[in-house]
Amino acid sequence: MRRISLSLLLFAGILPVLSPAQQAQRGRTPAPPTAPPSTTSPAAAPAPQAGREFPIDSILIEGNRILPAAGITAASGLKVGQTGSGPIFDAARDRLLATGYFDTVAYQYKPAANGGYVVTFDVQEIETMYPIRVEGLPATTDEVAAFLKTRDPLFIGKMPGTQAVIRRTTAEIEQLLEGKGHAEKVTGKMIVTAPERFEVQFTPRTGLAVVSEVSFEGNKAISGPDLHNKISEVAFGQPFTENGFRMLLQSQIIPLYEAKGYMKVSFPKITSSPSNDVTGVDVKVSVDEGTEYKLVRVAVAGRSQSESAKILKTAKLPQMTIANFEQVKEAAKRVQESMRHQGYLDARVTTDKKVDDEKKTVEFFLVVDAGEAYTFGALAVNGLGLDGEAAIRKLWSIKPGDAFPDGYPDYFLGKVKEEGLFDNLGATTAQKKINPDTHVVDVTLDFKGAPQKPKKPRDTGGFGPF
Repeated sequence: MRRISLSLLLFAGILPVLSPAQQAQRGRTPAPPTAPPSTTSPAAAPAPQAGREFPIDSILIEGNRILPAAGITAASGLKVGQTGSGPIFDAARDRLLATGYFDTVAYQYKPAANGGYVVTFDVQEIETMYPIRVEGLPATTDEVAAFLKTRDPLFIGKMPGTQAVIRRTTAEIEQLLEGKGHAEKVTGKMIVTAPERFEVQFTPRTGLAVVSEVSFEGNKAISGPDLHNKISEVAFGQPFTENGFRMLLQSQIIPLYEAKGYMKVSFPKITSSPSNDVTGVDVKVSVDEGTEYKLVRVAVAGRSQSESAKILKTAKLPQMTIANFEQVKEAAKRVQESMRHQGYLDARVTTDKKVDDEKKTVEFFLVVDAGEAYTFGALAVNGLGLDGEAAIRKLWSIKPGDAFPDGYPDYFLGKVKEEGLFDNLGATTAQKKINPDTHVVDVTLDFKGAPQKPKKPRDTGGFGPF
């Protein structure tokens, strides 16, 4: 965790790379070797002395787990046989730090058997690295990656998200484009491509062209205007990249088809061209709808028939003949909400499907992960007098040890306001203290602006769970 945090700070520009003088303190440069040459071996070379320069006999790399030792050695700028000394090794260490691939770099050197130096670099790499993506430039991602491998000995197809690496890489890409006859300025930045997935994207410095119009071809099951209206909600005016646009098609268009039983829709071709009407690009999407699939059954994965029947009753799925995956997703949300109201606060209900391409049928599954059951612990009431607190505790229906329904405290406060139990009732808040080890939930209710004595409430028997 320490390395990752430091990497993020470097990426954000919060921690500067230390000066050479400061880094020298990390160099752990040992005292100069003082062993005298052997007098019994006339072939032995003299050992290096303080302040003297001698050839580098070998270069060792320690601590690396991701980057190859040969690449680190090359990035240091040192070569076996060249002259070595403390200042020369300081400069090599600083070159490695400046690459942006390392959290820390230290070194030590000692005499070799033949009288030269053995220098050892101990590195801590920035372990989180990201794939690269090239958009809107006259070069493909694969072409850029191949070029970078010839220019940067540390590039392994992925890179850290540090500013040092991104700046150097943009310069390298500009050289590649210049060699192809394109004087294009490039910018790079981290982007999110999926939940918890990041990439380093390189694009023209002038920015990407935005989507001005979208059209579809090959569609039959859903009309062009319906597809156009749905994609226009999210795509128009957004910077165009094919990868980003495909993500929009997955989130906006695929569900429309799955609601009609089309499980194998694809978009084999997406083209863009400058718009004739406005500044931007017109995007044309080729649609392969595939075949409509029939629904065989809906079940709960990994559960007995009786458990499955009980969960499906909660799901309230309508009768379906066409495989409508969107209705199954909505049912999963209902089941998850119901389980959390029963005390399973960590419950997750997802969906899955089993497609038979030969029979053109599909089975849908609810995948239920209930997690641990949580119980209620203790209730604290702040901001009311003794009478007011007593009234609140009387209406609070959950007893210690009962299953704790998710959302009940906010529901309870809403009922208190709805019943008008207090005049001039101000802000009310509910705070939950969840113990992940014991799975017990304590609740604190805070009241402001309420009088000392409540009105006499009607006999409700308490505000029970939903």
